[in-house]
Amino acid sequence: MAKLIAFDIDGTLLDSWPVFEKEIKKYSCENNMPMPCLETIKTYYANSMEVDFKWGLKLHEQRPHLHNVYQRVDLRKDEVPPLFDGTKDFLNKLKKMGYTLGIVTSKPSEPMYKVLKYYNLENIFSSIRTSCDVHKRGEKEKPAPDQLLSLVNELQFNTSSTIMIGDTTMDIEMGLNAGSHTIGVTWGNHCQNRLKEAGAHKIVSKDFDELLQNIINIG
Repeated sequence: MAKLIAFDIDGTLLDSWPVFEKEIKKYSCENNMPMPCLETIKTYYANSMEVDFKWGLKLHEQRPHLHNVYQRVDLRKDEVPPLFDGTKDFLNKLKKMGYTLGIVTSKPSEPMYKVLKYYNLENIFSSIRTSCDVHKRGEKEKPAPDQLLSLVNELQFNTSSTIMIGDTTMDIEMGLNAGSHTIGVTWGNHCQNRLKEAGAHKIVSKDFDELLQNIINIG
């Protein structure tokens, strides 16, 4: 039975895309930039040096602006993105069933812990890795396995008894690179085809009940 479940947060548990979409429209207007192709950003935001987001910029100029928008979203004090429907019940079920839960996210620590406090989830997760740990621990970011392996080692599990769950190819690739089970969810950024191409062992498209059943089936 898989005992440790590691979650991505944005797009997996937290419905953060609408907040990002609103912020990128505002940012583009403030900086007199054309509106980028939001669907392209949603699909290829990790490849900002390689993909043209139609922002009216050279490829190498896109990354700093994209980083600025993500930073503005994370630092907002007036709005916390909603959890997807059923998230809290799902997480509580897993805890009651005896699973250990963790988070591996590209989100900085401060906004990550703000989300947990806002939704009263501090006691759900046994350990967390954020983008700040990349610098503090000298770990590489997704899709490198470093942060997931760090989480697994801290909680004294092994990768064969770990499931990595996320909504992007980076989450899946990190899990595979670490040697863990992987489940992709399609209600976030990446579609079923992209998650399949990344090599996800299972793909869930319906809801958290379907996700729970897939976790149980991995056994």
